[in-house]
Amino acid sequence: MKQLFSIFTLLCLTVGMPLQAQTAKAPVFLYAGQSNADGREYVQVYLPEYMKVGTAPYAPYAHLKYANICGAPSTRTFGSRTLAIGSRYAFCDVTNYWIDKASKDNFYAVKCAYGGTAIATGVTADKLPVWYAEATWIKTHNAYKGDDITQEAYKNNNSLTKNLTEGLASLVEGTLAAVEGGYDVKAIMWHQGESDRNAASSYYVNFKTMIEYMRQAIYEITGDEADKTLPFIFGTICHSSTQYNAQVEKAQLQVAADVPNVYYIDMSDVTLRSDNLHFDGPSTEYLGKQMYNKLVELKLVDGDPVEAVKPKADTNTDIEVEAEREWDFTKPWSTESVNQLKTDTQWAELKSWGYRYSGSWTTATELQTSTGYKFPETEGLFFRANANRATIDPGKNIGLYSTGIYLIIPKVKPGQYVTIESVTANASKERGITYDTMCEQFLDCIQGGTASYTSQKNVWWYRDTFTEPQDMTFCAINGGIFIYKIMVSDASPIAVNDIQNINAQESQRIYYTLSGTPVLYPETPGLYICEGKKFLIK
Repeated sequence: MKQLFSIFTLLCLTVGMPLQAQTAKAPVFLYAGQSNADGREYVQVYLPEYMKVGTAPYAPYAHLKYANICGAPSTRTFGSRTLAIGSRYAFCDVTNYWIDKASKDNFYAVKCAYGGTAIATGVTADKLPVWYAEATWIKTHNAYKGDDITQEAYKNNNSLTKNLTEGLASLVEGTLAAVEGGYDVKAIMWHQGESDRNAASSYYVNFKTMIEYMRQAIYEITGDEADKTLPFIFGTICHSSTQYNAQVEKAQLQVAADVPNVYYIDMSDVTLRSDNLHFDGPSTEYLGKQMYNKLVELKLVDGDPVEAVKPKADTNTDIEVEAEREWDFTKPWSTESVNQLKTDTQWAELKSWGYRYSGSWTTATELQTSTGYKFPETEGLFFRANANRATIDPGKNIGLYSTGIYLIIPKVKPGQYVTIESVTANASKERGITYDTMCEQFLDCIQGGTASYTSQKNVWWYRDTFTEPQDMTFCAINGGIFIYKIMVSDASPIAVNDIQNINAQESQRIYYTLSGTPVLYPETPGLYICEGKKFLIK
């Protein structure tokens, strides 16, 4: 048998037949962003049990080659990755674990993440680098090389985008170019956006421009045409984060809709650490698993998806509610409720606002005092709020004091209407109320829902193309508002001559969706505008 093998081997060498299939290209995965990409959960607080391989420092990887290049002047090689007690980890460590389990050969992970960094310039501390990638600006700014660089060439070393792409180029030159079989950049995985809350109006353009720059720069390194549309996967920002901004989130989702091969993972209702800003261990694990599952779905990893249970904050979905409900805050409040407000140290009297709660609710909760007394006048409504955001003026209104507070109406049924009567808290400023971004897929705004100088009736319809009740979340536009009444009803609260039902097949006129798209024969349920009137298809 040995003789036969030797003859076969000799024949292979003689005719040039390969003894085994050519080695596949080594996968390369890029991770980037700000603190939630850098990682803020501690190993000793919460690390998935399956990652505790051996004794600490844990080394759960068999095939991973790892490089953290943030601020590194000339990284050219990869090392190992261990998880020590006292150190922090990020979603990339979880994603890499599952990639490792699915791998038979080495794969490479490149990380560039810096806490507190924005894409926009001028919205964070001057010392912090940025991800800005506008063409003229980025040509005149060098890659971030660390906070201690003093050389003349690095005085403007504040581009993290160049840090990522030039760092990858250095790793290609020093390591990846020599990998047998070559290498293949698979995807960029990202989490960022909190630090751009003060430049929210520019986030869509800045985010899109940055993605396009990264892709082009990586293509120029690899020469692979596919990298011009390299998969880009990001996680959204948790709504209970103290730095959440709805406009930033809307811009992120719009980029995912507009730019090919951009995908998002919904992190809107996960759990956070006690700082109400950073993902806790279960949420870090969840995002890591979902990043991996998206890689599997896109066939960028040859493996099976893993179970990922979202660690949702406490919700109100398991409570019993009446189908049609109404709250009228202009009616007199009970003596007990008023006395509770007056005597509770956390409800401070605030002139025209009545009483303002100084605490916060990181999970959905009913309005209550610090001692646990729940106001019967608001029973069945839930709130999530940063500190100093909820107000009560008994017999007049409840208030959403500026941004950072969310009103939640549980279990609205498909086909029902939600009516909220509100007014701006400052007559000189245009303010109003709207649905939270993640409710956009469910609701049509029939009336109001925009900023206004005066009081208005805001009405939304939960599309009856859905089948299950849904918690509906609302927030203020541009600042604080007062709410007088809230109603959930089966019948439309708007007069028939204000909004009409139409038979689309009989119509010969052009209707417009709320986004301005013309439709000759509207068939999809929703709200349409035609000749200055609103029409509803059910």
